Formats: sequence, structure tokens, C-alpha cells
Amino acid sequence: MTELAPWLTDAYQQAQVWRRQSRFHHALLVSGINGVGQSEFVQHVAQLLLCEHSDKAPCGTCHSCQVAKADTHPDWLVLDGREGGIRVDAVRQVVAKVANKPQLGFSKVVVIHEAHEMNVNAANAILKALEEPPSSTYFILTTHTSRALMPTILSRCQRVMLPAPDPALVVGWVNERVQADVSGLLWFSKTPYQLLRLVDSKQHKLLQALPDHLMQWLDGSMRTDELAAKVPKDGVALWLDGLLALLSAAIHYSATGQKDTHIESVLNALLSRYDVYRLMNFSSSLTGLKRQLDITHLNPNIQLVGELNSW
Repeated sequence: MTELAPWLTDAYQQAQVWRRQSRFHHALLVSGINGVGQSEFVQHVAQLLLCEHSDKAPCGTCHSCQVAKADTHPDWLVLDGREGGIRVDAVRQVVAKVANKPQLGFSKVVVIHEAHEMNVNAANAILKALEEPPSSTYFILTTHTSRALMPTILSRCQRVMLPAPDPALVVGWVNERVQADVSGLLWFSKTPYQLLRLVDSKQHKLLQALPDHLMQWLDGSMRTDELAAKVPKDGVALWLDGLLALLSAAIHYSATGQKDTHIESVLNALLSRYDVYRLMNFSSSLTGLKRQLDITHLNPNIQLVGELNSW
């Protein structure tokens, strides 16, 4: 298990106190901005709860700790909404398993990543388990949009809000891990794990090039079809997210005078060509296009050309 990021340690130390004093609530909701480290935090908390020695958890030496480190603990159950919705059948299967005694050690842990991805039936099924929790069972839910959860679920959870780290800390932390300077991407995201994933997948290069490509298109040195051709088929959604981030930054700059110096030139170019209302309309149209491309098989290159030509 990887070392816990420094901005998560305060919340984890509080969780340790709850565990060691036998005051840990049976349901914990871990929230924070997307990419701040909910999943990584929960990994550590799950191991903390599965340890056989609650007074010094996690001891790291008991059998439960060893098995949990290997991600093979039979009493550590996961419902994962990070890749899509969570259905009621999956929830019922997990709830049925935790109705039994622990197979190893003294505790059972159910982790629900992106709990807001549960459909209504799944949410109702988990609500029943939260209202009448099986003995020695802990539910840990994560979300970056707690308002999307049912109020009755929120009311039955103890809540932990993970803080957003300082951008300078984020840049240093990512650089230590992947030897990459992400200071030029803070206009797109300031969340460490999202930036880490972008660098790991090499997709950060698409975003790094976007401001310059947009500048060339705005000053007429690049045609619309040439700009659209810069976008790989598997990078359309990310490229659109980047373009939306630039439009949002331009609107924010117009209203507050605050800007990221790495993209100042393209923000000035956008604001010299379009007023704020048009930029807002472009944002709305791009959001609709992104949604449409998610659910249809339209040619993304043709759609991008049509969208940009409407500007």
C-alpha cells in the first residue's frame, strides 16, 4: 500500500483515534473534490478497520493486516462506481455477504467508491443496511458530489471532508512521483491524483498543447480542420474538457482579473474576440456536444469541425 499523501494525514489520524477508542461510526462518508485522494484514503482506513488489534491499529503484523496489504482480504468488499453505475443486484450480493460472521479477524468492511453512482434501487438497498447494520460491519462511501446522494443516506453517515491541497504542494508531490512538472496544467486541474493519472497515461501532452493550438486557430494560422485533426479519437472527451476549462478561465479572468500566467495569452485572445456571453454560450454548446458524443456513434472529428465553425 502506498504512503498516504500529506494532506490526507490529519483525517487519517482522526480515524485512528476513533478506531483505537472504539468510537468508529458504522458508516463513513468520505467526500472531497474529484481527484483529491478519496480512494487512496479509504484504502488506508479499510486496513485500519480490519486490523485485529484495535488498540494499535493498523499494527501491520497481524494476519488481517498482511492479507489486507495484499488486497485479498475476504471481509473487504468493494462496490465500484468509478467506471459507471452501481446496480441493486451488486448491492444485495454484498449486503448478503456481510450478514455472515467475518471470515478472518473481527471486522467486515464495505467500500462504495463514488456512491452517488448508485441507482435509486441500489441506494434504497444500501440505506436499509445502514439503518440496520450487520454486527462488526463498517460501510465507507466516497463521493465528490454529496448532494447527489439521498438525504436519508447522508443522515446516517459520519462525514469526513478531505481538504484540497495547496497547488504548490500538488506540483511538488506529483513531480516526486513521476518526475514531471505539472505547474503548466493547473489551469485544467489542481487535484493531485487527476494530474498524476494524466501524466501516467501521457494524456497531459494533449492538454499542454491545447492553449498554443487554440491560439494558432484564433489568429488564423491554423484551419479548423487542422485543429480538429490534432485531437486523437481516444482523447476527444479530455480535449473538450480542456477547451471548457479554458473558456471557464477566460470568463473568470474577465470577472475578477485573476488568471494563470501559463495561459494568459490565449485568455486575452479569447476575450479580445468574444464577449463573455458568447463564451458562456460556447461552453453550453460544448457541454451538449460532449454529452451527445458519449451516447452516440457520431464522427467526433466532423462534430468538432462543425462546432468550431459555429464560433
